[in-house]
Amino acid sequence: MAKKQAVKAKYVFEEVFNARDRAINVNASSAAPTAFKKAETELAKVLALLEVGEDEKATRDVNALRNQYLDIELNSLKRNMLSVAEQALTNAKKNDLADIAPSTMAMAEDEYRLALATIEADRTDTQEANVHANRAIWLVKKAKGIVDIETAFKNANFDVEQKILWYQDQLSQVVKSIDTDVGFNQPNKEVVNKLSAAVANVVEERKTLLTGMESAETKQTQLAKDKAEAKMEYEQAQAQKRADDERFSRVQSMYSPEEANVYRQLNNVLIRAQGFAFKSGSSEIESSNFALLNKIIEAIKNFPGANVMVSGHTDNLGSEELNMTLSQARAQTVANFITQVGLIPKDRVNSSGFGKNKPVASNETVEGRAENRRVEILIIND
Repeated sequence: MAKKQAVKAKYVFEEVFNARDRAINVNASSAAPTAFKKAETELAKVLALLEVGEDEKATRDVNALRNQYLDIELNSLKRNMLSVAEQALTNAKKNDLADIAPSTMAMAEDEYRLALATIEADRTDTQEANVHANRAIWLVKKAKGIVDIETAFKNANFDVEQKILWYQDQLSQVVKSIDTDVGFNQPNKEVVNKLSAAVANVVEERKTLLTGMESAETKQTQLAKDKAEAKMEYEQAQAQKRADDERFSRVQSMYSPEEANVYRQLNNVLIRAQGFAFKSGSSEIESSNFALLNKIIEAIKNFPGANVMVSGHTDNLGSEELNMTLSQARAQTVANFITQVGLIPKDRVNSSGFGKNKPVASNETVEGRAENRRVEILIIND
């Protein structure tokens, strides 16, 4: 039952609750404590009537209660935002500032009225209202300054000439730091124009200086950024070099001297395998070659994405045509093993035969001819 009544209360008094929330959001309990407490008491009464089923009595003054909270919100906004300006104007009236500075005080009053009108027209436009309120405060302070100067003149019993000399002395003090001749021997209009030009020149020099400083700072920032990027690139290159060195060393350590020699050619790796035991005149892989072939596959897999060139070579025994055909067939056999058993993509593996045309040792000895009968696997990382 209680839950049902709560839902009903929220529905009937939705606009009242919304207005109450707005009042709370502008700190109405502190800004307008008496009015807010009164509205809270009335809200409690009508909610109590709703709980006992007195719906008609409870809803009779809904609009009035909502408007009461809205008025509290508006008054709180005025007090929160305009109280300083209002107090400044009140003090100005007590001190009779309008007697000496009537035009300035009139402008201050206008700005205060604009602030009030802005907040009454749109309670969300607090920014514009603040602009007018702050302008009103500034004008009151200006009026106070005018009165202070007039009071000083009166107390010093200045005549007209002394007032003008005071004004000229003030101008001199203002521009003293920019080292310019005020030139009071000229008409006042020309004095003002000359001083304005001198101040404008200082402002322009300051802008140029700031622009130069900003440019230097930008260059310094860019230099630091470039330095950091260069350092990062260097560290990445060094890390890559260490990784490449480790991979090469790992591949190199896989083979015995009888199986293969491993060479590094910049980023590429050459495996010169003289340990293959092909039957004379045959390209058929012997079972004794499988261990070496598996090592070659493992080496290739250390370089993901690399291309592979398999080349076959023979000694100088036999005809050139036979050696060329044999070297090509042996290279193709090894390439097929790499793609079919090692599952290296075919488009990354090529083969060719060079016969006896690229010896690496003398064909005059048995040992030299054995070295020349080889298969080379070039792992290309470029």
